[in-house]
Amino acid sequence: MPNRFCAICGKVISDADPHFGMCYDCYLKEKPLFDLPKRFSLNICIDCGSYSKKEVWIEPRDNELFPTINEAIHRFLLKNYLKKSNIEFSITFDEKSYIFSSKDLLNNLDIVVNGKMKENTNLKYQETINVNLNYLLCKNCSNIRGGTYYISIIQLRVKDETQFDLIDKALNEINKYVEKLFEKDQKHYISKIEDQKFGVDLYLSSNELMNYIIKLLRVKYYFLIKRTKKLIGRDIQKGKNLYRLKTLIKFLPIQKNDIVIIENEDFLIEKITKNKVFLRNRKNSKLIKNYSYFFNEKILKKKI
Repeated sequence: MPNRFCAICGKVISDADPHFGMCYDCYLKEKPLFDLPKRFSLNICIDCGSYSKKEVWIEPRDNELFPTINEAIHRFLLKNYLKKSNIEFSITFDEKSYIFSSKDLLNNLDIVVNGKMKENTNLKYQETINVNLNYLLCKNCSNIRGGTYYISIIQLRVKDETQFDLIDKALNEINKYVEKLFEKDQKHYISKIEDQKFGVDLYLSSNELMNYIIKLLRVKYYFLIKRTKKLIGRDIQKGKNLYRLKTLIKFLPIQKNDIVIIENEDFLIEKITKNKVFLRNRKNSKLIKNYSYFFNEKILKKKI
């Protein structure tokens, strides 16, 4: 069989070359497998390790720097090629290109993106990208450092000082719960706690956290709940009003098996449900009251 020559450079081509009229090198120059920018800038949160290209911060699957860069390249630069599922990619880091800041932070490096066709592994291509790393604080970590950011408020209250132990117990459970939640999702945290006359105010980073805490408390405690909201501004981009939510939680001043005096008569707290209290007197007569009754009326509780 007579020799065939590349129409671009004139080199002899064989059956292994990807195109009838071009050699391997010229084919990839004319039709590269992928086209990536020569430079890429990436923001890294210096506190939590999240990354972003613009404003939206993304929590990485692995909190180490190089896996984070790898993940970011796949997300921001290779996404469209990965959708087609016809190229297999791998990324290598050029250690000789590393440039460190005065604080010993890696802020510039070259990475090599290698790709090959899945159906024809002879077709391989690579590009080098210079990556610039900017170390910033994401919005969430900036709020945490500031210590004053909050979206919602939970107010824990008791009727009098005899119930302060209940506040301490509930607060301890809430703190432990939020610490575990923060380990999974750092947007949930308590910004500050302020003592009040008959309880505490919890300033929370998210409305979701407020709902999580209420759900946690409902498992063990009985309380009245009152929700309010205050207009604090407007989201121009979404065209929506912005509200700060506040939830007042007033713990019941009684519990099951307590004896209370109502209109000079002793009643045993027989059962407490979601919103009702069932009582029974010495004559075995039943009495049912709403939670609000025990806050609005003067009730004496007898020590057993």
